[in-house]
Amino acid sequence: MKYSTTPPAIALALLIPLVASAGEFVLEVIPLHHRMTDEVVEILRPLVVPGGSITGMNNQIIVRTTATNLTQIKEVLQSIDRPPRRLLITVKQDIGGDLTGSESSLSGRVRSGDVTISTGDAGQSKEGLVISGKDGEGNVIRYRTLSTDSRADERNTQRVQTVEGQPALIQIGTSVPVAEHSTVTTGSGVVVQDTVSYRDVTSGFHVLPRLNGENVTLVITPQLSRFKSKAHGVIETQAIETTVSGRLGEWIALGGIAQQIDDQGRRNLTTDELQGRESRSVWVLVEELP
Repeated sequence: MKYSTTPPAIALALLIPLVASAGEFVLEVIPLHHRMTDEVVEILRPLVVPGGSITGMNNQIIVRTTATNLTQIKEVLQSIDRPPRRLLITVKQDIGGDLTGSESSLSGRVRSGDVTISTGDAGQSKEGLVISGKDGEGNVIRYRTLSTDSRADERNTQRVQTVEGQPALIQIGTSVPVAEHSTVTTGSGVVVQDTVSYRDVTSGFHVLPRLNGENVTLVITPQLSRFKSKAHGVIETQAIETTVSGRLGEWIALGGIAQQIDDQGRRNLTTDELQGRESRSVWVLVEELP
């Protein structure tokens, strides 16, 4: 897929009636110094008068048109065949929020006997607060309550250098082994096969910048992946694909998510509750390099 923009000089040229004069067409080969041949031909083709033509090869364009139209094309070419501007593109993906969970359960039975109270070490145990009673016959009543509190404050930043009009990609991450089990039925019975595949967990972005003076237009796709639970191999991902415009040197908001969590569940004599909030934001900054 190709993307193009129309510089102001070309926009002005499009307002000039392109009417072929009575004179014969002329043919001229024009060398290019900075821009790609295909890109220049695509920009200049709409400016050629009816009956004329423009092609390109070996860093040159070949124009067949009237003398007047050729002058117009050269003026526009002078404004676009210049060194591309160097850019530094920064993408910031932030995650913040807090989550509080609680669980309480009641189990067992008691008739008589001593009652003991014990608490689990929050740093070593996941039992929380446990109250239990036991009689001489081994009958037990047990009450457990567990509270958890977690906070997230992640700031992920990636940067890449490129030039205007050219795509760029930056991606970092790791490959995670994933065990897979499959069964195959054969004539001699069922065979279990264990294999290992690798899954890429990566973060970064793909971007295509276009400049018009001090304004920039970006076709951009940022992605962020992280382990939500390394013990269980759970991977959390987010991605955006969009086109945005803004000014050089200013942060541009690409998108964000804000969610409120309020979940309650009951089963038998157990109660679970989960409450909290989470916010995500993605920003991009484009700066011109000297």
